[in-house]
Amino acid sequence: MKRTITDKVKTVGAITCLVLLSSLCFISCSDDDETADTAPQPTATGTWTDERDGTEYGWVRYGSQEWTTSNLRYQPAEGGTMPDMTPVNPRYYDDGVATRYFNTFGLLYNHKAALAAVPEGWRLPTDEDWIKLAENTNSDIRKAINLGLAGCFIDDELFIQLHNVEYYTYIYGYYWTATTDDTKTGENFAYYRKLTWNKAGSERESMKKSTYMSVRLVRDV
Repeated sequence: MKRTITDKVKTVGAITCLVLLSSLCFISCSDDDETADTAPQPTATGTWTDERDGTEYGWVRYGSQEWTTSNLRYQPAEGGTMPDMTPVNPRYYDDGVATRYFNTFGLLYNHKAALAAVPEGWRLPTDEDWIKLAENTNSDIRKAINLGLAGCFIDDELFIQLHNVEYYTYIYGYYWTATTDDTKTGENFAYYRKLTWNKAGSERESMKKSTYMSVRLVRDV
């Protein structure tokens, strides 16, 4: 029995579909492997309430450290921690944007304010603390302690005219360490960890202490 052109087309089409399905399956499986959680599970979890303002924070334990799982929200007496979230151009004014930012990301702190805002029993993580966290979580610190991309605020007049804090929100996350960068003069720089939305892991850099960044807390157990 002769096969018609239509039969041949159907056969070729079926084979093509099978190849495509196989390729999609392979890609899907590969993506699953690549996006699988790499951070180990914490050995303990819990909550802690800041008695100063009643804010409740979650915490997770990795190795001999416990880390908070959301950004600090406490405002110290000095070192204003909430930059003006309103864009310079008044036609974009929205008096609710700062509140929405706070509800999502907490506060931003310059280095002095970050140190002043730390409650009793906790500390601002040192550079070494962040290194230890990376070692205990296969470098997947973002997923391990739920680090968000809150951007930062650079207290510089020229920069403020060009960008406001929302310029970096959801793209980068910046988290202070308590460690001064001794390689730069004047003790005006401190190390921080930088996260990028489309990159795994984190970067270790230093920035002027006048910059406003997010804060996490750590304690030893």
